[in-house]
Amino acid sequence: MEFYEKGDIKYTPTVGIHSLRAKIAQKLLNEKNWEVGADDVIILPGSLFGTVVAFRTVLEPGDEVLVPDPGFTNHFSQVELTGGKAKRYFLLAENNYLPDFDAIRKSITPRTKMILVNTPSNPLGVVFPEEVMKSFSNLAEEYNLIVISDEAYEKYIYQGQHFGMYRYVRPERLISIFSFSKTYALTGWRVGYMVVPKDLLVHLMKVAEYYIACTSHLSQKAAEIALDMPESEIQTMVESYRENCELCCSGLEAAGFKVFHPGGGYYVWVDIREFGMKSLDFCKTLLRENKVAVAPGDTFGQSSEGFIRVSICRKKLEVEEGVRRIAAFRRKL
Repeated sequence: MEFYEKGDIKYTPTVGIHSLRAKIAQKLLNEKNWEVGADDVIILPGSLFGTVVAFRTVLEPGDEVLVPDPGFTNHFSQVELTGGKAKRYFLLAENNYLPDFDAIRKSITPRTKMILVNTPSNPLGVVFPEEVMKSFSNLAEEYNLIVISDEAYEKYIYQGQHFGMYRYVRPERLISIFSFSKTYALTGWRVGYMVVPKDLLVHLMKVAEYYIACTSHLSQKAAEIALDMPESEIQTMVESYRENCELCCSGLEAAGFKVFHPGGGYYVWVDIREFGMKSLDFCKTLLRENKVAVAPGDTFGQSSEGFIRVSICRKKLEVEEGVRRIAAFRRKL
């Protein structure tokens, strides 16, 4: 690659190379009308690293973070690994997987320091409407919380509209995290970024330095190239996944499953409680007998037993075949 031959394989500043940070700032302005300076951006070795750094920087031992359940399982463990306590706010089927803010308020204590918002979410694919995002902002102001907005799936919207938290939360209390892995299919390159409050940046940078020194120079140059891709290329991928989502939902419903139709992301959340099986047992049996790999719901939280997560980020024929085999497995049950 040209940038390899030019010698772009060195250590970089912990926050990332300035040219990439400037490109990201311009992208946020062009796409979201969000005025962010290059100096507000930190490059990450994958977006998942952003939450680790944020928790380690902000939390004292025993401090609490409000984390969605069902939610991305790594977030629960990340809080605990940094000495904090994950307090779950539940997204339940009977509430269409939207948060209950009265219940959240009752769970807040003087040790609650942060709240994590993930929309579109992993594993549900729920896209929070604008009134929910405003309620999160009001909650953060009321209880002086830092908001972590995990927007890894920002481009994958099939129903409704994605509202980033930056529209509602004051910059000094918001950490927004984004992924090149999802938007640009650069999973193996391990690169993401976060937009952070100015008064927190130096502290976040110190923690990042102690963990990794810097993100791979090669990965950062690859991310720069990705940012030059036409938006039409991304939309083509999104449309492909939208078709897969519709195919998966309609196929599983035709087979008799109860399915949550996601507003975004690239997962489908399926109810298997009628079978009286633990979700892990269901997944193991499905894999062994019909050779289909899905994720057990209990991986994603205390409220998730009795569900499975099906990934749709595959070729159309593979999704069709997977749905066919899951339907055949249901008939056996």
